[in-house]
Amino acid sequence: MKIYIALVAMADDKKQERNVGKHCLRTTYEEIQLYLKLSRAMVCEGLKLLEAADAIERLGYKPLVYRIKGLDPKKPEEWKGHVKLPKGHLFGMRRYSSDLPIMLADYPSRGKAAMNGLVIYLLLLSVCQRDTNVSLISYDQIQKRAGLFSKDVRQAIDILVNHDLISVLRVTDETTLEAFGLPLPTQALKGSPNVYLIKGVKGRRYNERINTLENYAALTANHQATQDFSE
Repeated sequence: MKIYIALVAMADDKKQERNVGKHCLRTTYEEIQLYLKLSRAMVCEGLKLLEAADAIERLGYKPLVYRIKGLDPKKPEEWKGHVKLPKGHLFGMRRYSSDLPIMLADYPSRGKAAMNGLVIYLLLLSVCQRDTNVSLISYDQIQKRAGLFSKDVRQAIDILVNHDLISVLRVTDETTLEAFGLPLPTQALKGSPNVYLIKGVKGRRYNERINTLENYAALTANHQATQDFSE
């Protein structure tokens, strides 16, 4: 999953498109190892699994050339749709030095909880509202759609939060959402879902304003102080 996310982000590049085609990328084992802090054996095994799962197609060997499958609407037999991937956030460290690994490298490469975390991450991206960085979905729906037990969901979400990929806010009424500038109809709150804030989907200023629970606490405290003063 970690390799797949990296390959998709790498393929979303005008230079790659000019060199090898749309939804395609040219890379090497060494580049993937560097970006993701993985051994060559793990990279080889991961790429084989992605090919076997029909997620990617190998077009070249030296260097490696891959096509990301399911992204081209002109291929209806493959077309799966797409989601907005926060490439700038995941690849953020590359803007400082090409020798530094991307942010995704610090995400765990082993363990069931880490794998479940990336599954849930992609699920959250798939239900992210078009004009915001917010995904609104209940635990029950996450369990159902990801095929996980409740304790597995909790552990996976904790990993995503701890590695700065998402923030979580419990939703109980519309006031909470309005504080984030995200008014929603009451029926959307049925079952008290969580709001998951996807780091990096929107621009930096937007994320600085809305992307952490600390910002929310400061916002609501300021709002309360203003109310008290006006009274």
